[in-house]
Amino acid sequence: MSRLRSDATACLRRLIPIVLMACAALILAPPETEARTLIGSSVDWRLQSSGTRQALTAVAFVDQLHGWAVGENGTIITTVNGGTTWTPQTSGTSLYLYGVDFVDASHGWAVGEAGTVLATSNGGATWTSRSSGTYAQLTSVAASDVTHVCAVGIGGAILTSADGGATWSTRMSGTSGPLRSVDFGDALHGWAVGDDYVGGVILATEDGGTTWSSQSLGSSATSAWLSDVAFVNARCGWAVGSAGAILSTTDGGASWHPQRLNRTEILNSVFFVDALHGWAVGNWGVVLATTDGGSTWSRQDAGSSELLTSVSFGDPSHGWAVGWNGCVLAARVSATPVQKKPAISRLKPTSGKRGAVVTIIGTNFGSKRGSSYVKFGTSKCKTYSSWKSTKIVCKVPATAKRGTLKVAVTTSAGKSNTRNFTVKR
Repeated sequence: MSRLRSDATACLRRLIPIVLMACAALILAPPETEARTLIGSSVDWRLQSSGTRQALTAVAFVDQLHGWAVGENGTIITTVNGGTTWTPQTSGTSLYLYGVDFVDASHGWAVGEAGTVLATSNGGATWTSRSSGTYAQLTSVAASDVTHVCAVGIGGAILTSADGGATWSTRMSGTSGPLRSVDFGDALHGWAVGDDYVGGVILATEDGGTTWSSQSLGSSATSAWLSDVAFVNARCGWAVGSAGAILSTTDGGASWHPQRLNRTEILNSVFFVDALHGWAVGNWGVVLATTDGGSTWSRQDAGSSELLTSVSFGDPSHGWAVGWNGCVLAARVSATPVQKKPAISRLKPTSGKRGAVVTIIGTNFGSKRGSSYVKFGTSKCKTYSSWKSTKIVCKVPATAKRGTLKVAVTTSAGKSNTRNFTVKR
C-alpha cells in the first residue's frame, strides 16, 4: 500500500495550490489535546536510524523483516531485519517519490514526480524505470499481485498495468482533482481518494481498475481533503485526511460513515491489519490507534513530533511509520493475554474444622496470588500454603460459619463458580 503525504514546506514547489492553502491553514497549529492513552500498554514505538535526513513519504512492509521507504530526491531505503538497519538503494532518479508498494519480498513499485514509475523484481537490488505515458505527479501505487498494479495522481490520473508495470493504460477517473491514495481489497475491488477542490472524493472499481465510479460520502461528506485509504477486504475500509477526518465503510463503500471529523490535525496515512486493529498517523507526530474497527480511537505516544507521512504493518505485531527528516518509527505490539475467569473443579477434602488445610483444584487461578483470594461463605482465607494456576492450598478461616458454605475463588478476571464445603464443629 502506498501513501502520498502532504508536506507544508515541500508544497511550495511540488504540490498543487489547493494542498498548499490547506497545509498553510492547518500545520501552523498543533492538534488539540486528546487523552494520550496507549492501547493496552502493550504497544511500544521506538525511533530507528534510517541513515538519511531526506523526507520519507511512503513505507511498505511485506512481513516483520522486509520493508522499503521512499521520499525526496529519489530516496529509497530498505531493511531486511525489521529496521535494525536501513540501507539505501539506487533509484536512478532525483525526482520526488511519493508512493511504494510490494506484494512480496521481491516484487515492488515506486511512483513519483513527472509520471515516474520504478519497478523491481529482486527486492530493490535494481530498480528499472518504466514509461507511464504521463507527466502527471503520481502519488500512490497499489498492487494486487505481481502483474496487476494501479497508480493514481494529480489531475485525477489513474493508470493500470497488467504486466507488472512494463506497460500502463490510462483510465477515466471522472475527476480533475488530485487523487492521493489507492488501495485494493482484492484483485477486483479497489478505491482511490482525494478531493475535488471543494471536499473529499472517493472513487471505486469492481473490475480491477478498468472503470471507476464516484461513491457518495453521505453523512461523511466533508470539506476536508482525503489523504489515504485502506481496505482489509472487499467490504471493510477506512479513509483519512485533513481536519482529523476518519471515514469508514463495511459495505465496500456503498455507504461511508464518519468516525472522526473536525479536528485540527492532518492525518496522512491509515493502515489496518484486520477489521478491528488499525493505526493512523499525521502531522506533529500524531499516532492514533483503534482495537474496535474505529468506533473509538486513542492517541499513542510515538516519541516524535516529526510530521509522519505513512504507516505500514508487516504483521499484527510489527509496524513502522515514516516522515520528515528521515524519521522512522517502529512499533512492537505485544498481545495482551485475555484473562479468563477462575473455575473450581473440586475440593480436597470437602469437609473439616476451622483451620483445616483445603486443596482447591481448578483452572485460571493465576500463577501468583497477588490480590486474588478465596472465600468460605463470607469469610476470606488468611493463610495460604501455595497458589498456582491450577491448585490453591489454604486453611479454612477461623471466622467461617459452621455448616455447609459456598467456596469461591476471586481474581482480577472475576469470581469463580462455587463448591460446597462443610465446616465441622
